Amino acid sequence: MLDTTALIDFSKRREPAFSLVHRFLQNGEDVGVSPVNVAEFYAGLAPSQHAVWDEFFEPLLLWPISLAAAKQAGRFGYTFARRGVLLSTTDRLVAAVAREQRATIVTSNVKDYPMDEVTLLSLSVER
Repeated sequence: MLDTTALIDFSKRREPAFSLVHRFLQNGEDVGVSPVNVAEFYAGLAPSQHAVWDEFFEPLLLWPISLAAAKQAGRFGYTFARRGVLLSTTDRLVAAVAREQRATIVTSNVKDYPMDEVTLLSLSVER
């Protein structure tokens, strides 16, 4: 599952995101997104770029936010708030969808997903 940071890095041809996502797609691997990631990505996209990205998203899996995932996102919020960790609703929803789909979240912001139940693939590069 590509989170918004992975999508942005890919769109800007930043490494390692560009090569990794390109390889996933070339190898026919299941690559998915949640509606949250699509909405966040398009929020920063100029209208002149919509057609290109509409085509990019077409073959990707779109994993919906089910009622179970929405409840899990709420549980993540409750649990982490009691530990003094505030997580955005969008990140909690992405994590819950990934958990439900048994998908690995590809991200540059691993700190946004501290849940033990979620598998991450970090795109962070030491600078």
